[in-house]
Amino acid sequence: MIRTFRDEDARAAVDVLRASAKDWLHSPESLLHRLASHPPRAQQRAWVGEADGEVVAFARARLRWEVSERSLGWLWIGVLPEHRGQSLGGALYDLAATHLLAAGAERLETYTDEPGSRAFLEERGFREQGGEPILRLDVADADVSDLPALEQANAAEGFRLAPLAEVLDRPRELHALYAVASEDVPEESTVDDIRYEEWVSECLEDPDLSREGSAVVLDGEKPVALAFIVSDGEGRAANDLTGTLPDYRRRGLARLAKLATIRWAEANGVEWMLTANAEANAGMRALNESLGYRPAGTQAFYVRDALS
Repeated sequence: MIRTFRDEDARAAVDVLRASAKDWLHSPESLLHRLASHPPRAQQRAWVGEADGEVVAFARARLRWEVSERSLGWLWIGVLPEHRGQSLGGALYDLAATHLLAAGAERLETYTDEPGSRAFLEERGFREQGGEPILRLDVADADVSDLPALEQANAAEGFRLAPLAEVLDRPRELHALYAVASEDVPEESTVDDIRYEEWVSECLEDPDLSREGSAVVLDGEKPVALAFIVSDGEGRAANDLTGTLPDYRRRGLARLAKLATIRWAEANGVEWMLTANAEANAGMRALNESLGYRPAGTQAFYVRDALS
């Protein structure tokens, strides 16, 4: 049976997400937040599939409100492995795609890190459009020994490292930094429409965003670099965004911020951290690899034009 998602489905939906997407590390509370915090213009919807009264499949669809170029629809469908091949995925896809096309999407986007899902998407008119390596850091093997010296050297130049919690009284400056960093991430559609109020609701208020583990670099009192991480409270974390204002790049500030997130993870029982970088983002990939992140899979992106 297919039906609309209800709040009480969050735990089961997260189980589906974790079984079907290597990069999903969010808690049920964070999933509920994400479903509630996207702006109305996203027209977000979610559904579940049941078998014998248990939730075994989950789908989510929205318009990409953070991109101004054109109307892009994003969807994701997952089914527990033991319940695949029973038409649940296809039925959920039909709901999600129909909703997005009715909402005006000119193109549909999704991703998968499962080989078996590629045929499912290609049968429905999707074509592969690049991908991102998924990188994993085993925190116990990480080396943060050069962080104190790096902090000291940057302090001599007027820079200070602080946890996000200490800078939350400057949300507009944080938003400006986050928006610039997001716009510079290389992908086919530029993320150039992150509006302040929507960002506060969707990003800053996410219960999984670590206020103590996320790091901000300040020039005096001005935020100039950041490394945001999310943590599910069960020994796992993931990078949300790392970036630096253009005038402050090539000074090692992103490394400083990322090392601080790893130090926090080491001190707070996080076993491993994930990140993903586009093939074109050579600088960030090199930074992550130098910090000990290693390949753990690949996300393949798929697109389908609305009229195809």
